[in-house]
This record gives sequence, C-alpha cells and structure tokens, in this order.
Amino acid sequence: MKPDLLSTLNKSGSGLNLRDLAQTLATAETAPQINRLQRAQSEDELRLSGLSALRAQLDALGANLVRAAGNPGLSVETSTPALSPKVTDRNAVIPGTVAIDVLALARPQVLEFTGFQSPLQALSTGVLTVDFGAWSDVGFTPSPERPSLDLTLADGTTLQGLADTLNRLPGVMAQILDKGDGTFSLGILSDTGTQSAIRLRATDGGTDGVSLMAFDTQTSNDTHQIQAAQDAVVSVNGIALTRQSNVLTDVIPGVEIALQGTVSGAIKIDRSADATRENVQLLISGLNETLALLRDLTTSDAGTGSKGSLAGDRNLLTLESALRRLISQPLSGYADRPVTMADLGIATERSGMLRFDPPAFDRTFAQNASHFDALFENKLRALSGRADIAGTPASGLRPGDLRFERSADGTATLDGFSMSAATLPDGRSRYLVTAGPARGLSMTVPADLNSDTIRFGRSFAEQLAILLDDAVSRTGLIGRKETEIDRQNTQRSARVEMLEARAAIVEKRYLSRFAAMEQAVSQMNATSNYLKNLVDMWSSKR
Repeated sequence: MKPDLLSTLNKSGSGLNLRDLAQTLATAETAPQINRLQRAQSEDELRLSGLSALRAQLDALGANLVRAAGNPGLSVETSTPALSPKVTDRNAVIPGTVAIDVLALARPQVLEFTGFQSPLQALSTGVLTVDFGAWSDVGFTPSPERPSLDLTLADGTTLQGLADTLNRLPGVMAQILDKGDGTFSLGILSDTGTQSAIRLRATDGGTDGVSLMAFDTQTSNDTHQIQAAQDAVVSVNGIALTRQSNVLTDVIPGVEIALQGTVSGAIKIDRSADATRENVQLLISGLNETLALLRDLTTSDAGTGSKGSLAGDRNLLTLESALRRLISQPLSGYADRPVTMADLGIATERSGMLRFDPPAFDRTFAQNASHFDALFENKLRALSGRADIAGTPASGLRPGDLRFERSADGTATLDGFSMSAATLPDGRSRYLVTAGPARGLSMTVPADLNSDTIRFGRSFAEQLAILLDDAVSRTGLIGRKETEIDRQNTQRSARVEMLEARAAIVEKRYLSRFAAMEQAVSQMNATSNYLKNLVDMWSSKR
C-alpha cells in the first residue's frame, strides 16, 4: 500500500486534519452552486411529475370520449344482415320499428353476344345507338329521362375497343369473356331496374370485319338477353313498393337501407335518453377532473403561500383557456341555430366547474333529441336532400354552411374552392374538393342540381380530441414543456458534473499546498527539537 505522505508529515507537523480542511475549503467554493442546481432539478422533477399526471388525465378524458362513442344515444338495429341500414341524416330519424319484406331484388339486364374468335377481332365501321328504357311483351319503350347515345365505330375498331367504349357510357358495363371452347363473348350489363334496360340499334358501314348488325337487338332482344332488368319489390309495413335500386333511400327518413337478399325483417330505430344522459355525465366527469388538475397544477395562493408544481406556467394556462373556450362556444351546423352546452344539460358553475342540469337535458331531449348529436357525431349534409356528401374534412374547416355552385360547363366550386369532376355511369356527377379547408370532401349530385347548401357540424368530441392530440404531441403544449424541462435538466446535470470536477481539482490543489506547508512545519519542528536537545545537553554538562 502506497504511504500517505500528508498523514506521515502530519504526525510531526501541525497536527491539523488537513485532508478534511482541504475538502471543506473546496466544497465551500462549489457547494452553493451545486445545491442551487440540485434544488432546481428537484423542482423540475415535480414539474415533470405534474405534466405526466396531466398527460394521464388527458388520456383518461380521451378514453371517456371513446366510451361515449361506444354507447350511442341513437341506435339503428336490423333483424337480419340482408337488411343493412345506414343513418344519412340524424335530424330526420324518427324512433320506431319498420317491417320490411323484400319480395324481389332489383337486377340489371344482361346481354351476351357470342361466337367471337378473339378480343382483337375487327369490327365493321358504322354507328351503334344505345337506347335506355323498358322491355315488355309489346316491345321497347324508351325512357324520356335518358337520351339515346350514338357510338361511331371507326375503321380498325376491335371487339375490345367496343367494350372499352361501352364502359365509358353512364349506366353500361361491358366485359369480354373467354368461353373456354375457343370462342369469346361480349357481355353487357345495364343499371338495375326495369327502366334501365338497353336496346342496341346498328347502322353498318359495310366494311370488312364483323358486321355491327350482330349487336342489333331491336328484334332479337330475347336471343341475346340472359337476364331481364327488374325492379326491387318490397313491402314496407304491409305497403307494396317498387324501386329501381337495391338501396332504399326514401323508405325510412334519414336512413338508407341496402337490400342483400329476399327476406322478411325489421329495422328498429331508438333514441335512448338513458344512454344519452350517461354519455353527458361521463363527459362532464372527465372535463371536471381535467379542469381540477389544471387548476391544482397552475394555482398560486399569495395568502397561504401554496402553489402548484407548474404555477403560472403559460403553456398550461393556454391549454386551460382553450379548453374553457371550447366548452363555452356554441356548436354550429346541427340546427337552424347553434347548440349550446347549456341546451344539452351541461351548466357552468361560478367556480368554473361543470354540473349536470337535469331539467335542461330533459327539455332538449323531448323537443330536439338530435341536438345531442352535436356532442359526439360530426354532421355533414346537403340541405336539398338530393346530394350525397362523403369524406372527412380537414381540421381547419369551420362548422357552418358551405355553398355549392355548378356552372353551365360542369365546373363547380364549394365556398369558392374549385372541385375536380367525374361523371358516373348513372349520369350523376361526383365532385371532389382538392384545396382549401374543405379538401377531402366529395359530393355526388344529380344532373339537374346546380346549387345547394352543405351544412357541416364538427362535434364537441372531435374538437376536443383535436385539442388533446395537439396538447400531448411532441410539438404541442405539454410536449414542448417536457422538452424544455428535459433540456434544462440536462444542462444542469452537466453543470453539476463540471462543478464537482472543479471541486476535486481545488481539493487537490489545497492538498498539494498543505503538503508543502506541512513539510516545512515538520522541518522546523525537527530543527526546534535538535536545538532544544543541544541546549539541554549543554545545560547538563555545566
């Protein structure tokens, strides 16, 4: 073991505990700064703990929203999978049970033209006219609502080319099929419904290739028809109805029903006051817990001296303000006038906390139960009732009314933003918003609808979810605060390490100086002892 020089010298030197003295002096230079940094780190740990608790509370509030979404106040139930209902307008839905018997499904007309050698077999030039209407025992009756379409076949047109041209027509689908016996067939399908059947009239140009008369069905429809067009036949509460489509849009107000088989069943629609009340109370509970935690974390009481771990924090105060502003603002797009939280039985007390107001809840549920959709369901509908709206708008779209306008050339705008257009086989047009806050929305409109008002309501739950997601993201209010505290803690830790290293250097310097001093004292003591002994020896000889 290496000898401790300072301890060895100290036995014959000053007799002081110089090692402890060096450590004390070195600590005196750095301890105040280290203690201050470590206190700040402890405070930051409390702040991070508070932010962690807030993040957990916001997650719990989000879970409440999910629970409420799984407990809908409006339920639409079917007794059989063959009747598939979908709510299209929650305002129009009327509670009750509707009995539906599907006696026949709507079917398209199917035509087959056989005996072709190849999809690339050439056809004669000429004109093929497509008429839409209904076939009966006495012949074909053209539809006054759908004009005939003329197809001009140029030289070099093949069977595949004809199929491609037919597929571009609204209400027609064509396909070439390999029969497996060395020949090919051209299959043509119409839309469903008796009035959607097809008649083909050919004017042959007389050139080489298969004559267009092979496709003429004016007198040979029965020869080529594999399946006749047919309407859906249903009985609704005992009343017989026919529809051209297997999607019933006008049988139950606000509900669309897809028919998937011949069946007897029922659609039950119910608005549950109990489920709606439970959802409202669940929302109030989650909001109150969140508001209380924000208040505890940010409060500062000058009278008592008590304060939260994040007292005065601007990020959390901003979050609390945004949450209270969301609670207080009316919800537009659900009714002729905005719906308020007070309408829905959510009252705000003087303390800023929320409470359930049973009379207000009961009154609104009895008069306008659909207003509660504003809490948990987005609403997007055309006020004309004739356009189909789909898609999820961007978060920047403000609730309210949007104006749809279509010009004579077919171009359209939604609140001034251009829309891309596509023509559907049934003659309707589908428009997609590709820019602006409404991007992502699509509209399917009939040919004669040139203007409409689209009403959009963004639910309280979705607005709250957007606020929560933003708050807990890495770049959100909480995420930024956590990043800031972590950065400060990292800097403080590095500073503490630097000060501790500095203290070790200072202590070493003191020890070096003390060693030199102790060595000098030891030498002086040795000289003193020598002189004392010499004097004592002289004295004894006298």
